[in-house]
Amino acid sequence: MKTDVPVPLAKCAFDDPATRHAHERARRKAVVSLLIRIAGWLTLLIVATVVESDSQLIEGTASFLLIPTVFLWVGPAKALVWLRSVENVLKSFPWQRCAVVRRQDAQVRTGTGVQLRLGDRDNESLVTPVMAARTWRRRKRWSGKLEDAAWFAGSPDRGGIIARPGGHGVMTLQSQ
Repeated sequence: MKTDVPVPLAKCAFDDPATRHAHERARRKAVVSLLIRIAGWLTLLIVATVVESDSQLIEGTASFLLIPTVFLWVGPAKALVWLRSVENVLKSFPWQRCAVVRRQDAQVRTGTGVQLRLGDRDNESLVTPVMAARTWRRRKRWSGKLEDAAWFAGSPDRGGIIARPGGHGVMTLQSQ
């Protein structure tokens, strides 16, 4: 496998400083996004309740926009829940090198169908069943860089986390 970054020999994947930094950066980004959206909603609430004008256009518009802006909280909140589940897996399993093969012929509910080969090329390697790889958005966003070099943390039969070396580009794997 073509990888410049060696797999960390820590007891769990979250002990790796690069992985921890990448995870905290993604978490911080989701928290800031959520806080900005909440601040916008609070601004609309204040405008709707405090501002008084003769035409009442401003208050009416702000009141009307209060309900739809609440739905903007869903994305960052969902990302934070997903990142918590990623963190739990990273704290439970160590990183191991793997080869990721995208299976376009596999039918998965959401995400991209992939199969992992764990172990070295010289030694016997374990091939996992087809799993669904996805992000918190559940889109079929696939990075070809994962096929060059990837790390895996989790259980080969139930799923786990795959990422590029250093803990970047994290995707969850779930068995089908």
